[in-house]
Amino acid sequence: MTSRIDRFLAWTMLSAQSLIILTGALVRLTGSGLGCPTWPRCTEDSVVPYGAVTMHSAIEFGNRLLGVSLGVLGVVTVLFLLRHFRTRPDLVWFAVGLTAIVPVQAVLGGVTVLTGLNPWIVALHFVPSAAAVVVSVLFVRRVYDTGRSAVPVGTRTMRTLAWAAFVLTWVVVIIGLLVTGAGPHAGDEMSARNGFDTLLMARLHAAPVWALVAVSVALILVAQAAVRQGVPHARTLRTPVIVFALVVAAQGAIGYVQFFTGVPWVLVAVHIIGVCAALAAAAWLVDVHYQRPPQTEDTQSVEAAQAAPAA
Repeated sequence: MTSRIDRFLAWTMLSAQSLIILTGALVRLTGSGLGCPTWPRCTEDSVVPYGAVTMHSAIEFGNRLLGVSLGVLGVVTVLFLLRHFRTRPDLVWFAVGLTAIVPVQAVLGGVTVLTGLNPWIVALHFVPSAAAVVVSVLFVRRVYDTGRSAVPVGTRTMRTLAWAAFVLTWVVVIIGLLVTGAGPHAGDEMSARNGFDTLLMARLHAAPVWALVAVSVALILVAQAAVRQGVPHARTLRTPVIVFALVVAAQGAIGYVQFFTGVPWVLVAVHIIGVCAALAAAAWLVDVHYQRPPQTEDTQSVEAAQAAPAA
């Protein structure tokens, strides 16, 4: 059975993976992308900002420092969970995978700086962190269950719509990266853009958003019907459906407001927070349709028996 510390570490990992997305966005939105103009050092002569520390160098270095902290958190989490390896190897591998993303992101961050904030590298740099949020949600859910085989619940229509929502969420995120690469927030005044027409990309971005809204409405209707019909677990499934729909609605509203107000960086930052929320809600939405037995008081004795050496 997992402990409170295990669960705390899982929740902390999810929070940290989301936070580093926000700080990375702030680096770009405040024009601090080259606040540390080289890598792996901040300057040619120092790992930390040296001399006249500016707002830009402080923000960029702060993001790098958070990345290091995330790596330390990952190592601590792996070491702490090793005691469960015989009974819950899945938890250890979740922690290992999330920790392994950190050096990958560090290298991509370095390439981003060394290429002068190439918009394609900037977009690529975002993807592993977005994936880490999804994996972190699954990690959090796993520390509350027994790790046994998942059983599909709800109706087939509900599960199909949940997967459609998950895929569409990723489509929206990827096209959103292209919108960002065409927009005004390059991370530095001298950085290039990807060359796409901003208005065209914004309209392309809106198309899957409206498809996602339609899927969300369909999910709510199907979930409500399942509750009325007495489908097992329907009430439990309805909660993540409603949460996901609310997140999608909020994200859509923020997106339109920021577009018609000239893309102010504060609203963009809020929109980035919404991206993390949407990815987390989509992961929860799919995973809740494949339920595993929750941990009970008997779980600890079962795990102890499994971990005991054979006679």
